[in-house]
Amino acid sequence: MPDQHPAGPRRAAFVSAGVLLLALAVAAYLRFAQIGLKPLHHDEGVNAHFLLELWRNGTYAYRPENYHGPTLYYFALAALAALGETDLALRFWPAAFGLLMVGLLWWLRRELGDVGAPVAAWLVALSPGLVYFSRDFIHEMSFVCFTLGVVVGAWRYAATRRFAPLALLAASAGLLFATKETALMTVVILALAVACAAVWDVGRRLARARNLRPAAVVRELRREARGLRPTKDHLLSAAAIFIFINVIFYSSIFTHWRGIIDAVRAVFMWTERGVIGHEHDKAFHYYLGILVKLELPLLAAALPGAALALWRGSRFALFLTAWATGMTLAYSLIPYKTPWLALSMLLPLALLGGSAAQQVWDLLRPWPLRLAWGAALAAALGVSGWMAYRVNFEAYADNRNRLGYLRGWGERLGLPAYRDEVSGYVYAQTDPDLLNLVQAIEDAAAQLPQREHTGIHVATPDYWPLPWYLRHYDGVAYAGSLPAKLTAPVVIAAPGQEADVERLLGAGRRRTLSYTLRPGVPLVLHVRGQG
Repeated sequence: MPDQHPAGPRRAAFVSAGVLLLALAVAAYLRFAQIGLKPLHHDEGVNAHFLLELWRNGTYAYRPENYHGPTLYYFALAALAALGETDLALRFWPAAFGLLMVGLLWWLRRELGDVGAPVAAWLVALSPGLVYFSRDFIHEMSFVCFTLGVVVGAWRYAATRRFAPLALLAASAGLLFATKETALMTVVILALAVACAAVWDVGRRLARARNLRPAAVVRELRREARGLRPTKDHLLSAAAIFIFINVIFYSSIFTHWRGIIDAVRAVFMWTERGVIGHEHDKAFHYYLGILVKLELPLLAAALPGAALALWRGSRFALFLTAWATGMTLAYSLIPYKTPWLALSMLLPLALLGGSAAQQVWDLLRPWPLRLAWGAALAAALGVSGWMAYRVNFEAYADNRNRLGYLRGWGERLGLPAYRDEVSGYVYAQTDPDLLNLVQAIEDAAAQLPQREHTGIHVATPDYWPLPWYLRHYDGVAYAGSLPAKLTAPVVIAAPGQEADVERLLGAGRRRTLSYTLRPGVPLVLHVRGQG
């Protein structure tokens, strides 16, 4: 009689894979649908400027003073080549990396389980924050994806001792360091999380065996470390991959060797920026407020996961607990805070939520209880998806950040996250009214001869992301002030410059209504009259 024992596990794995693939499809929709709906943010406009310089002129040099690593621009070149200079091409790779994060969880199914892996995939797919910044041309989404690549490579290498996972680890680590200067902090937190998980797991096991002594813990940890030590060939090959990736990106493909020195210098510069007073400084509870306000289902899944991990969870669950805790504490302690930094917390919290789902599933043996648990998970994910849709397709430019769970309750209690307007993912976002300004320029240019050569003078210093939207026009001067003599027929100015613009353009000029760049920053379009 044939052995039919594997049928149950195979069926579970098949269902798990199907649910994960469905999460991948939903994640693709949320990240790519109407990808140009949200006007470019100020930072996206700056990044787009560097990309166009690289695309059109072949020039790029890493500048550590204010800008992050080179990977974003070089990846985007392929999208521009395939799709042209479009919003889709610009935001393609952040969206793709956001999608890749969901797919990578398939290689953690042994650690997360047949229930935990798809639940974690859905939590990543439906997180409002992970969706929001997958639709922005900034470095953060690729940075978090490469972090996950490091974790997947490390755990798969520990399990298999094969070189392929180690190559994934080395390549992901190389790309991580070539993307953002905070890579060092991320790697340190990951290493500490591995150490904390090992110490807790060994200590818990020895305590149950009534042999919890420091010497016994150290002896067991040393034995485990010897078993995980990579071979010399593996270590040298991984180091070569890591070094090559950083050299090729920071040297601008061997044309700007100064970039390698600047990459090292940037670590110290950004460390100083993180701890010294800055306009982006916020209170310790800032990220906790965002989690409660916009990621409540994810947080509600992760907190029991941490408790279960400490009690009876696997080494991986303990690692996730330490990783999520370390990231949240580190970024909360640093005064410098922006909402996109929360992504480094959202990822481990999502994985921890998946781990919790698996542990509760294992504890609930009767099928009616498991079905009830599955229904509860589906309801929580549905709520998260509803919030993700509202944040990304309805309130994507609501700089007052009025959306949030428990809104009335939070306002009655006067909680900071509900009282102020900064706790949310919308952060000095460009107002959709800017697109009306772009259309007005298009209309004005259509009435002038030689549209493609229309001169446009930008007299206000606040203009990003206009260079992306005006990229097809020749003769655009981003001067930030008015010249002594004005020849351009189209002028974009601040309200306080109106009298000077009228004098320079003459009596024949006509003026449209004022437009909003972002909260508190109006722009006024002036067009020289015809005839």
